[in-house]
Amino acid sequence: MKQVALVVLSLLSWHCLACPFPPPCRCDASSSTVYCRSLNLTSVPRITPINGSWTIFLDDNHLNNLPANVFLGIKVHMLVLDNNEIERIDEQAFSGSEDSLIFLDIIGNKLSSLPKAIAGLNKIMSLSVSRNPLSDLDEHVVLNISKSLMFLDFGSSEMLEWPKSMKYLTNLASIDISDLTFPSLPDDVFQPCVTSLNVLGLHNTSVTRLPSSITKLEALQNIKLNGNHNLSSEAISKMVSNRLPGLIDVTFQNNGLDTLPNIFLKASHLYIITVADEPISSLDDNLFSSDFSSNFQVMRMNNTKLSRVPSCISKVKSIKRLEITYSNISSIGDNDFNGMTDLNTLVLSGNPLTEISDGAFQKNERLSFLVFEETKLQSIPRAIQNLTSPQLLNLSGCSIQCTCENLGWMKNWRTRPTYFQIVGGCSNMHRDLMSYVNEEIPKCPNK
Repeated sequence: MKQVALVVLSLLSWHCLACPFPPPCRCDASSSTVYCRSLNLTSVPRITPINGSWTIFLDDNHLNNLPANVFLGIKVHMLVLDNNEIERIDEQAFSGSEDSLIFLDIIGNKLSSLPKAIAGLNKIMSLSVSRNPLSDLDEHVVLNISKSLMFLDFGSSEMLEWPKSMKYLTNLASIDISDLTFPSLPDDVFQPCVTSLNVLGLHNTSVTRLPSSITKLEALQNIKLNGNHNLSSEAISKMVSNRLPGLIDVTFQNNGLDTLPNIFLKASHLYIITVADEPISSLDDNLFSSDFSSNFQVMRMNNTKLSRVPSCISKVKSIKRLEITYSNISSIGDNDFNGMTDLNTLVLSGNPLTEISDGAFQKNERLSFLVFEETKLQSIPRAIQNLTSPQLLNLSGCSIQCTCENLGWMKNWRTRPTYFQIVGGCSNMHRDLMSYVNEEIPKCPNK
């Protein structure tokens, strides 16, 4: 009996660890996930039938087509086919997974039309087909999946007009639109999903204005505008103004904006704004009010042309984390952060920062983490003495001169917390800053 039990346990263990795909694919049986990515595959490996609902990664291969019944024998839950060379998907390719396939990614392939096989996916919630030469979205396919589809990522330079089939998608929660070359979207483009849309992404398009129906998206929480070089800040402000009160997360990247659009004053739920690779040199002083949103906690700006901390940001007391990195800020003045009473983390890495006023940070009692990596600072800023409870000062990549003349003032900093850490090295000797401060500064003559 004991031997029989051992055999049964062995068989059960083999079954639990079995993988429906042969090597070189590998499986994580605990999560029912198959990894076949970047293996130079030209066809889908032969499947061994097995129970369970599987996530399959076949991205970054050389697949040209998906034949009929290619996944028969398993239930596919999520299928990632990004960055292959797929031109054709047989109408029966997903046989056996019609009621299980929920997430389908086919980004970066060679599909010229939306595969009819998708129409048979009864419960599909997420479909990503951007970076395919699609000229349209097949009405029959879109209509068939319209009741379940919630997340859509599409767009192509071959698409010369807005797909009429989009009118059927009344349950979309998220839509990402990419690579469209026509200058405007129909004004009623968001009308079908006006009550459901939470996330809107517009990427690398040629649009010069936003459709008027965007102002009716009262449930919209997240906007991502990336690479839309014909869309000006003025055009965004004119259409959106302050009519999106539900905004939580807003991203602007590589749109060529010279300032941020004025769309935030009534965004009472706003939590984070991210700005990257925009040639912004200044912001309107009235972009924010000092108390417009107690939820607004994170402001990130990277690779801009800002040469100072904008006053409209300095007055927002709720911001806890401020990042202005790889821009043109060369100095910090006494009043640059005066209104930011909740500021906890300040990141100014990659700026040509040479000077921080001794009177800076006096109103920032909660400021604990300062990151000034790869700036032009040559000394530890004396202004850190103004902080109530500093925990970290990161000066990695800075040319700090470790001498008594330069850093000897720290000997008289009686309130320096024992847990305060300085990260970085001495440029004039092979030694880290924290070691020098702890071991050599006490030896410096009193001043």
